[in-house]
Amino acid sequence: MTSRILALFILVFLSISGVLNPLHVKATEKDNQVILISFDGMANQLTRNFVRKDQLPNIKKVIENGAMAKYATTVTPSLTAPSHAAIATGATPLKTSIVSNVWREPDKALTNKQDGFLSKLEVEPLWVQAKKQGKTTATVAFAGANPKAGKQGDYTIYYGDTLAPSKEETFTFDYASGWKGAPESFSKPKESDFSITTEDGKDVSFHVLAVDTTNDKKVNYDRVLVSNDKEVSREDKPIDFGSMGSVGLTGKDHPPAGFWYRINPSDKQLKGEAKMYRSAVSSGLIDGPAGFSETITDRFGFFPPQDDDIALEKGWITRSEYEEISERFVKWVTDVSLFIKNQYKPDLLMFYAPHIDHEEHKYLLTDPRQPGYTKEKSKKYKGYIEWAYKVADRMVGQTAESLDSNDYLFIVSDHGMEPAHSLLAPNKVLKDNGYLVLDDKGKVDVKKSKAIAISSGSAAHVYINLKSREKTGVVPEEQYEEVRNDIIKAFKEVEVSKLQDGRMLAHSIKSMWNSLRNQELTLKGIWEMTKEIAGQLINVKEKPYEDIIKIKQAEKKKNKDKNAGDILLLGAPGYIMGNSADDIAVPANELGTHGGDPSREELKAVFIAMGPGIKKGSEIGEVSTLDIAPTIYNLLGLEIPAYVQGEDIFKRHNK
Repeated sequence: MTSRILALFILVFLSISGVLNPLHVKATEKDNQVILISFDGMANQLTRNFVRKDQLPNIKKVIENGAMAKYATTVTPSLTAPSHAAIATGATPLKTSIVSNVWREPDKALTNKQDGFLSKLEVEPLWVQAKKQGKTTATVAFAGANPKAGKQGDYTIYYGDTLAPSKEETFTFDYASGWKGAPESFSKPKESDFSITTEDGKDVSFHVLAVDTTNDKKVNYDRVLVSNDKEVSREDKPIDFGSMGSVGLTGKDHPPAGFWYRINPSDKQLKGEAKMYRSAVSSGLIDGPAGFSETITDRFGFFPPQDDDIALEKGWITRSEYEEISERFVKWVTDVSLFIKNQYKPDLLMFYAPHIDHEEHKYLLTDPRQPGYTKEKSKKYKGYIEWAYKVADRMVGQTAESLDSNDYLFIVSDHGMEPAHSLLAPNKVLKDNGYLVLDDKGKVDVKKSKAIAISSGSAAHVYINLKSREKTGVVPEEQYEEVRNDIIKAFKEVEVSKLQDGRMLAHSIKSMWNSLRNQELTLKGIWEMTKEIAGQLINVKEKPYEDIIKIKQAEKKKNKDKNAGDILLLGAPGYIMGNSADDIAVPANELGTHGGDPSREELKAVFIAMGPGIKKGSEIGEVSTLDIAPTIYNLLGLEIPAYVQGEDIFKRHNK
């Protein structure tokens, strides 16, 4: 009897101490799935605010049935590509080599650039490592999971090329002839045509057929379809004038592609001109077992365009239609992801939504110093951002409904977002100090330039044109440190006039009060806002380059990384970095930004998790985006690779 009591006591002790944490017992089961959704730009502060106001009921339900981190801190720079690489690998940018959204391309001319979203990770992501260890993995639109950069998971869907940009067409109708399988029409059908010039210079022709389906003895055309060849098939679906329809494209030269369109005639008899809005011709890369690509395309159609800013700005579409385009993309990604979950049953499924980040870049108008700020416009734009978060909430709701009792759901983001008021030009600083030389046409003279800055968001890498490293190098190895130190000194000395606005002080005090009242601020956040308010009262000048980081060459060589610059510049709050060399600072060209110090309150990301063994309604303290990968490795019962720098969130929480 005594031995039984002792055994029971030991079991209880081990359970309480976390050694037998049900999370890690559950991880050994073969049929549990880990589903991770990444919402680009989902800010911790904003998410908590919307949840508190009951504007995100599905996310709130996940939090109540799982756990939410106090906040998640991402890597430096706090940009989408490096942050997603950190989520996927548990490694920092110097190990993944994804050092920015864009960087100078190694072994090429000084001005060449490389897209971080199309580049290969230098260490293996979760979906590759888990697959090697016997698990089935899938990714949909997830940054870093690009089949062109090498084999990814078992099931991979990613952005393909945009074959043609969006456009508004104007055409007239004539009576139709030569159509096969045309739908019934109570007036003689009419037709028109248009063509699309693709990025490779090819012209692709399309035919438009208008029919009258109203048997009212009047000429009253009300429906329209678009066909490749005047042979109407089941794919050529008629739509009402004024509504959106789609056309899929197949070809040997490109993956499955297509576009959406809407036609508005000037009159129902089609005697006058008609206007057609056509979306970008988008495509998707689909990689998996035999038949996978065909199954996805047959069931869900082509990979849709994710947004269309140009069409909205030019008035080709309404705000409502713009939202329809974004929601369609998010719905497509969600539907496809959950189909993969249920049909192919991957152990790990990771998918992505970009729309919050997109709206915040365009509409985060909360600072009176921002271009065009008014209270009325700020309120209007806030509604657009709320809409984006609500779309994300519906995505979470649909995903949560698909879960089994032994599934895990992770809701994460790569960074937050802060308002931008000014655009910096680091290349102007380099030019003024003699390190960047332009020719008579304003082009970079690579044979005379000692350095160049490549910017993205609120960050910029400065590359020194070193003789021993660059094809057109001009800086001798023995002068490297001197040149680098002089460049750092030049940026440290930059000061700009602080944008003073009488409304700003009142705005800052009100924001701080509201945040304190709602318990949204950490001690660091309180310090940030206090410093901002004090600065408005005292200083008329400020240093826009908040952090000037010397990249250690030993670290670069150890990690075999050629992508990072010699210096990393991070902007102060409110500053974006551009690539021109014209002005030290001008009004910002977008309203939201990220890339700066990830510990700033507004740049903090979210981490929410729900699943077996996760205590309901718990807060799990501060986490890093580097901690996500090792947590998932443990949940799946896998070995953690040596390059992973984070730690298991739940093991640490249970200490």
